[in-house]
Amino acid sequence: MDIIGLSILKGIISFFVHPLTYITLIGAFILGLSRVKRDRRDFHTRVHDALDDVAFAIVPGIIAGAAFMVANLFLGITLPFSSTVALSIAAFLLLVTGQIRFLSPAFTFILPVVAAIFYTPIDFGSEQINSIQDGIGSSSMIAIVLLVGILVIMEGILISRNAVRQTSPRLVESKRGKLVGGHEVQRLWLIPLFLFLPIGNVEAFSWWPLLHFGEQTYSFLLIPLPIGFQKLIHHALPVPELKRNGRQVLLLGISAVAIGLVSYVMNSHWLALITLGIVVIMRATILLLHRGKNKAAYFNERNEGLVILGILPESPADQMNLHVGEVISKVNGIPLGKGTDFYTALQRNAAHCKLEVLDFNGEVRFVQKALYHNEHHELGLLFVKEHRLHNIEEAQ
Repeated sequence: MDIIGLSILKGIISFFVHPLTYITLIGAFILGLSRVKRDRRDFHTRVHDALDDVAFAIVPGIIAGAAFMVANLFLGITLPFSSTVALSIAAFLLLVTGQIRFLSPAFTFILPVVAAIFYTPIDFGSEQINSIQDGIGSSSMIAIVLLVGILVIMEGILISRNAVRQTSPRLVESKRGKLVGGHEVQRLWLIPLFLFLPIGNVEAFSWWPLLHFGEQTYSFLLIPLPIGFQKLIHHALPVPELKRNGRQVLLLGISAVAIGLVSYVMNSHWLALITLGIVVIMRATILLLHRGKNKAAYFNERNEGLVILGILPESPADQMNLHVGEVISKVNGIPLGKGTDFYTALQRNAAHCKLEVLDFNGEVRFVQKALYHNEHHELGLLFVKEHRLHNIEEAQ
């Protein structure tokens, strides 16, 4: 029991000494800073704090990692140490090059698979460095496809449950040169990946505790695995679109696990390898299908009403239970649309406002609130305003 406790402790330490842990957190913070900078350029105010991106990286990541650990205690998926090194290299390269949208397990596992098939060990003149390469050719394609499938399931759940929170409003120029609105998600999740290592891959490290199960000997390892997601939505409401995206990724992961189990029963590494290729192709297809470049913008200036592009947290609009994507048709009885300024209509009654709102079903509802002098001058609502296009072009 002491050996198990020591192995778990050193496995946890390996997570905190891994450079990728801190590179991922720094990357999340940089994403937050760039988002705040864009908010100030587009709307002259910050919508959400930069540290929110770091919190989103840590908390959901720990929950997902704990769920995977429980699953792997039953499944016992093993990877040679050399494959975990290849996985970390792939994730690092995607992170530092800013390719967040490709930080899906479907893509980051390409390098370990290619290395397992084609890599030939090189003599570096160091026993420990050489030992890292040992066993890379022994990577089980069945284990990898099961691992990828489970991680893609987790990715789908994270997209549909977490990516929908705090989507970032932004202004973009359409192909016709007009200003339209959109919502962007740039999210990093830091997953503590709990794995079993076969003894042959750590035998050079005499200080690492080993566990014996029958005739097999294993050790624990906890490595950081960043999962990334990036998407700009301008043709639809962000939450339903992201949930649909997440469901498609989730179904892909479930399919991969199902075929992986079939390959395990059949002991077919070729079926597992083909499945991995299909997962990569399908994940790339999902990326392309959700680009929505040729679709009409949802958040744009209309002849009648103003579409709510964003709502500042804890603002009057937030307290009035308004929602992104709803249309404000009247303010204090004044119809809104092109040429009608929201703030001017709001000042018709400086102490009280009454809004006529069209919800997502096209039904009218009325909301009202008393106004105070220290509150946001537009209730904390963000709209697409054509006159801001010139300012954005200057900032760029």
